[in-house]
Amino acid sequence: MSDEKKLENLTDEKLESVSGGMTVSLEAAYAVNRGAYGSGDACAANLRRAGLNPDTVLGLADALTKYEDVAHDVILGRYGNGQKRIDALNAAGYPADTIQFLVNNMRWDPKAQSYK
Repeated sequence: MSDEKKLENLTDEKLESVSGGMTVSLEAAYAVNRGAYGSGDACAANLRRAGLNPDTVLGLADALTKYEDVAHDVILGRYGNGQKRIDALNAAGYPADTIQFLVNNMRWDPKAQSYK
């Protein structure tokens, strides 16, 4: 599956990854980006062994890599709110649903004094 296809399906797949208000797959995506699950085929196999859907987690990891800075800008209010935000993100070429999903699931890390 191409990176663009993973991102295109992110909005639908995210519904499967939310559990008890916590997005397990997003936490795994951060771990993937840190290399905690290995790389390539080993990464996908390790995600499966952990009971995670590799397509969902790798799609989220790609989204984090590509859009985390934009999500931080949204948190800082640089794209406005509501429909104005959606329009501004779309006009800038960003997938508003994906960015909003990242924003909704980022947590404040008091040690790093930043969102993660």
